[in-house]
Amino acid sequence: MKDIFSDLYDKVLSFFTSQNDDTKVVAKSRLKTVLMQDRVGFSERAMQMLKDDMIDSISRYLEIDVDSFDLSIDATENATILNLSIPVLRPKTDEEIDEALSIQEKAKIEKTEEIVGELKELVKEKAQELAGQMVEAENEDLKEKTEESSEEENEEENKEEKPKNK
Repeated sequence: MKDIFSDLYDKVLSFFTSQNDDTKVVAKSRLKTVLMQDRVGFSERAMQMLKDDMIDSISRYLEIDVDSFDLSIDATENATILNLSIPVLRPKTDEEIDEALSIQEKAKIEKTEEIVGELKELVKEKAQELAGQMVEAENEDLKEKTEESSEEENEEENKEEKPKNK
């Protein structure tokens, strides 16, 4: 009976011990990644964007285990090394690849149409703004011409009145 409890105790203890070791390994790996990124000068954001782009590209052609996808950068004295671990579940069929590319193309078209719509609105707003500025400038010019004309008329009237006064 003592052996059964001893074995059970050892198994329970090994479960918690191995989990702590796994946590330690993961933490150590993350720390190494952060230190290497810092040493190489590659930000966490850039690293995540690179990883996402790679996943998107590779996923068009292969079914991969995204959760196990690993990307790391190591720096040595002479080189920077990009390490990839990509668990491939299966290659995609030609039909699946064509469908993925079609979906991607539709997304690009929708994004392009969205951008074109936004640009049209901006152009329209700028055109209205410029038209308003032109109207204001024309009004200013007209006002100045009117004032000049009024001044000239006043000067002419003053010239005509001076000889009468003599």
